[in-house]
Amino acid sequence: MVEGVYENSLLGMKLQRAEIEAASLNIANANRVWGNQADVAQPFSAVVQTSSDKTDVLLLPQNVPAKAIYQPENPQADAQGFIYTSDINMVEQMLILNKASRNYEANIKVFNAYREMGGKALEIGK
Repeated sequence: MVEGVYENSLLGMKLQRAEIEAASLNIANANRVWGNQADVAQPFSAVVQTSSDKTDVLLLPQNVPAKAIYQPENPQADAQGFIYTSDINMVEQMLILNKASRNYEANIKVFNAYREMGGKALEIGK
């Protein structure tokens, strides 16, 4: 059971780090525009993938349709006068960033408490 605390804390830190990376990428692409719908950057999300022998955290695109905005005067507009942008909600991404940061800090505290308890247990054995 004690090893479970250690492993869960490390997996939690890995997941939160990936969520921070995904939200940062999404925020960076939120206001970009493209002239071709196929070129639009997809929003990312962090996903835990478990197999029989290991658990890993991946950044996966969400496969969300792009938003089309009619702006024929824009130099990046396509032949129909549309520009395209990622459908990213900035408020949602900022909340994810904040939550992931706080959860990462909580996992660090759990990890440090586990490490400290291990050190105390070794002292008892002396």
